[in-house]
Amino acid sequence: MLKSILFALVMLFTGFTTISAQTPQKRFEEANNLFNQSKFTEAARTYQQLIDEGYHQTSLYFNAGNAWYKAGKTGMAVYNYEKALQQSPNNQSVKHNLDIANQKVDGFVGELPLVFFQQWWQNLRLLHTPNGWATGVIIFFWLFIAGVALTRFLPGRSSTYIAIANYVTAVLTLLYLSVAISTYLSANDHSTGVIMAQHKVKSAPDETSRDIFEVGEGVKVHVTDATNEYCKIELADGKSGWISCAAIKRL
Repeated sequence: MLKSILFALVMLFTGFTTISAQTPQKRFEEANNLFNQSKFTEAARTYQQLIDEGYHQTSLYFNAGNAWYKAGKTGMAVYNYEKALQQSPNNQSVKHNLDIANQKVDGFVGELPLVFFQQWWQNLRLLHTPNGWATGVIIFFWLFIAGVALTRFLPGRSSTYIAIANYVTAVLTLLYLSVAISTYLSANDHSTGVIMAQHKVKSAPDETSRDIFEVGEGVKVHVTDATNEYCKIELADGKSGWISCAAIKRL
């Protein structure tokens, strides 16, 4: 009896050690090996499991996109490339592979390029993480408060210099606050998505309504309205209609 208990404990410990050894990095490398062996579906599923567990590195989304593309799942490929671009908008490798995937999308319409100030704002937001911008707001705000307090105790030229510093910290506080809010809203904006399978778009949120056009797998859409089952989508060329929300994977 004692031997049986000890054997069970040893097997339990061995199994726990084996499970613990499967670190995210090890599983990522395992997926890379599967991809190199042309086992694209298995590799894609392993990458996707890591993403679903909360790992959101650009390289993970990029590799998942590559694997899904090779596996013939254009919608999932486009989705993962788009997620990678959300984190690294200037990543040329991701942009290149997304362009290739979009060539397989039936009815693809490219989005209008960003104007210069939109591009500038986007690059500015990438200087820090969302937490970094929020931390900056707190730091510059308290520097401003400290500066205001010092001007009451330091007379003459010193107070002039501190007043100038106060203006600078006030501007930086407002800038960091603006970018922090913009970054937060962007991170929590799920109004865009990717079509996962070819679907007919209807004129109203009703199964019996008229079909007005079709959208292909991998088309990126903007969701402008929704009911319990149907979402109103708008394409880059301005066409709009209603489609089952289950057909859209939100970004």
